Amino acid sequence: MSITVEAPTPAPDDDDHSPTPSLDEQVQADLIRYTELIAAQDRLIARAQARRIEHLVDMQDWSEQPQVASRLHGNPENIRLADHNAATMTADQARAAAHNRWDDHDVARRTIVSETACLTRVAERTIDRQLDEARNLCGFAPATFEAFAAGQISYRHATTLLDQLRSLPTDHQAGFEERILPEAKRLPVGRFRDKARRLRERLHPESIVTRTTNALAERHTRWEAAPDGMGWLHWYGTAHDTKAAYTRINTMAVKLKKLGDPTRAGDAAGEAGGRAGADASAGTGTEDDAAAGAGSNSRLAEDEEQHKRTLDQLRADITRALLLDGITPDGMGAGIRGTVMITVPVLTLLGLDEEPATLEGYGPISPEMARQIAGHAPSFTRLLTHPETGVVLSLGKTQHKNTTAMKKWLRVRDETCRFPGCSRPAVTSDIDHTHDWADGGNTDCDNLAHLCEPHHRLKHLTHWRVTQQPGGILLWTSPGKRSYRTDPANPMGPPQPHAPVVGPKTRKRPPEDSYLMPPRHRPTRTPTPPVPDNPPF
Repeated sequence: MSITVEAPTPAPDDDDHSPTPSLDEQVQADLIRYTELIAAQDRLIARAQARRIEHLVDMQDWSEQPQVASRLHGNPENIRLADHNAATMTADQARAAAHNRWDDHDVARRTIVSETACLTRVAERTIDRQLDEARNLCGFAPATFEAFAAGQISYRHATTLLDQLRSLPTDHQAGFEERILPEAKRLPVGRFRDKARRLRERLHPESIVTRTTNALAERHTRWEAAPDGMGWLHWYGTAHDTKAAYTRINTMAVKLKKLGDPTRAGDAAGEAGGRAGADASAGTGTEDDAAAGAGSNSRLAEDEEQHKRTLDQLRADITRALLLDGITPDGMGAGIRGTVMITVPVLTLLGLDEEPATLEGYGPISPEMARQIAGHAPSFTRLLTHPETGVVLSLGKTQHKNTTAMKKWLRVRDETCRFPGCSRPAVTSDIDHTHDWADGGNTDCDNLAHLCEPHHRLKHLTHWRVTQQPGGILLWTSPGKRSYRTDPANPMGPPQPHAPVVGPKTRKRPPEDSYLMPPRHRPTRTPTPPVPDNPPF
């Protein structure tokens, strides 16, 4: 039997006169401790990102060495052969050779970008931008890089400062960095960006007119996908154009809001009038029916009150109407509509199921939106799918050798470029022979896939290699001997060739009657005399 002996309680130290912290002091101490832990991790992240920037710069320096860049080229012999035969090339051959030309520097750059992007699962454009930022931070903003490596500023602070600094002439960059860097150590990113932009405007030696003219060349519009069947449309233009456009949209929205959103009010009135007309045509209304009608109108008014559009919704609807239906001053846009490809299950289209539809280049969209789009579609493309696996088997009357039908079939299958991580739409991409046609590859769906122009070149001009498995699965091997797999957006079986249509047999004239043989002699015929008006019978 064991006996537990409790240790005696230690006697209080008479020399320790520190008071017990209050609850408020304990909460304050915990707050300091937690926030310091987070700040310490941020400093560690900044130091790790600084090491990453150094590795990006080292990789660029390595790839730009002549002996390295020349060996990253996939087919330098073909380039030299094209140069040798340039004098005897036709115009089409010369144009194709120029299209497929990348020098060693371009090949090396595309190789390290694609290899890093696939390994880290980051977009190639992001890696390309990070390589430029790494080079510029180390080369043009050394003080900023040192503060970032020490954890004094964040990566966003460093890139924000770099964006403003790169637009200044070289002899003004050091002074700008010296004046603005202390602000990066004390301001949040948003306020620091505004302060850096204003200081850059004051220090820039060129006039605002010249800078605006140069910046105007970079104007663009781009689309960005968003969750839940939504998307963003970005327009980068002059400040006065973008501000004027927003002011016009906002003014129209405010006016509609003050008028009580007449578009919805008109829709509600039409719906109420339709119901009243239906009741009147029945001609058998009772007091209960009248009460029910009044209740229905009341509920309609309540629903209308709940569904009144907000200012943000009004601005969005006005923007949509102006962009989709508006016409430019020179008449462009009249009758022009954007086209999309949507795959809708037939039961969803009939309203018997709520399975989402698929928008090309985006993904699932709501069944109701798909029905609205289908209701205005001038034509349909029928998709035959397997009842259990959902694999698309055919696109209606698709012929195996019909080039137009094959292109549509491949576009539905791929939706985007088939290089790992690329999201460029198939409609703007090339149809590439996985096994090159020049090397004996067949022109069939098991040997074709969409590649955007940059990745089409990457496949042919670098050491990237690809094979295609049944079902449209592509297996890529990188120059670093890593393997990547891309699956088609919509698994599809190959289009089945249809038997030739057998029509009624047509009578053919004898061979001697053809245009290849001289006409044979035909006996002359004596015409029959006409019948008299008063025959003797």
